Amino acid sequence: MTIIERTTHFQKQFTVSGYVVNGAGDRVLLVHHRKLLTWLPPGGHVDPDETPQVAVVREVREETGIRAALRPHPGIDLEVDGTKEAQLDLPLSMSYQLIPERPGEPAHIHMDMAFALDVMGDETVDAAEAEVHAAGWFSLDELQELDTFPSVRAIVRSLIGDRVPIRG
Repeated sequence: MTIIERTTHFQKQFTVSGYVVNGAGDRVLLVHHRKLLTWLPPGGHVDPDETPQVAVVREVREETGIRAALRPHPGIDLEVDGTKEAQLDLPLSMSYQLIPERPGEPAHIHMDMAFALDVMGDETVDAAEAEVHAAGWFSLDELQELDTFPSVRAIVRSLIGDRVPIRG
């Protein structure tokens, strides 16, 4: 039985993760997550009145002070018989994450959409200490030394891996 089959009754929440690439294209913005105590891309929950694409830009700004723009990732052109549906840029990936039970919070599922973004202007990080322990720009080599998830390393490698040597 898969995790999806075992957790069909769990509450589902849409979340976003923003992989912001610096101007030189050789570093990615990460935050040290307060609850998970690990390095992750900035992100959070999608509010009911926003799209995931708007949410990821907002979350990046709130957690790090960095202005970033979504890197376009269009899907299939859905124009049929002269009618075109509104389309949203696609995430790089979408994952199904089990969030364990914590005091006052039952176990639940994050359906997380990871987006690539580019920094817009100033690259000075201003970490929101109420939300994250720290934030900074990291190369792929530096990422190898951080406590993070394999999926984070894989996405960062896909974004900046061809610009720096890959270890391990």
